[in-house]
Amino acid sequence: MANSKRRCTKCKTYEPIQNGVTTPLGFFCSHLCKLNYVIDSGNKLRIKAVSDKITRAQTKTKKESLKTVSNYKNELQVIFNKWVRIRDRNNPCESCQRHHTGQYHAGHYRSRGSCPELRYEPDNCFKQCAPCNNHLSGNLINFRINLIKKLGIKRVEWIEGPHEAKKYTIEQLKELKTVYKAKIKQLEQDIAA
Repeated sequence: MANSKRRCTKCKTYEPIQNGVTTPLGFFCSHLCKLNYVIDSGNKLRIKAVSDKITRAQTKTKKESLKTVSNYKNELQVIFNKWVRIRDRNNPCESCQRHHTGQYHAGHYRSRGSCPELRYEPDNCFKQCAPCNNHLSGNLINFRINLIKKLGIKRVEWIEGPHEAKKYTIEQLKELKTVYKAKIKQLEQDIAA
């Protein structure tokens, strides 16, 4: 036999095939070598797992440092909209007052584009069905009528009035994000109870 000896995967010595142990991991000169190889491989896997975890953490930190105020505003908007939908989950659409099985949005009475200072104002944003929000551009006439019933004319006039522009810092946006995440968590716990 030309290949009567094979090299051990662990200790790299050549042993006769009949004296060794062949496994899916490779050829080993003895069971002891196979066991040591498995133990060493496990350590390598743990070391690699820790190394990968550190690399992911460094990547996450680097990505966080590259985020702009706009990125943080968009992240906060997603969380704020989720909070509005959960807060108003039992209410009908604010514009058409219908309950339906379609998609619901967080509809702003004063749009984010026309009045960005009210972007995260809870009294400016309510659950709204997709047809009213998308196809009827907010269905604002009915939205206003129902807001007056809900909030009163004084509050609606305040929303419609002039507002001072807000310049959010990244820290303020992070804080608001934390606040609304906590509110979402509390509402979800209340629903589950």
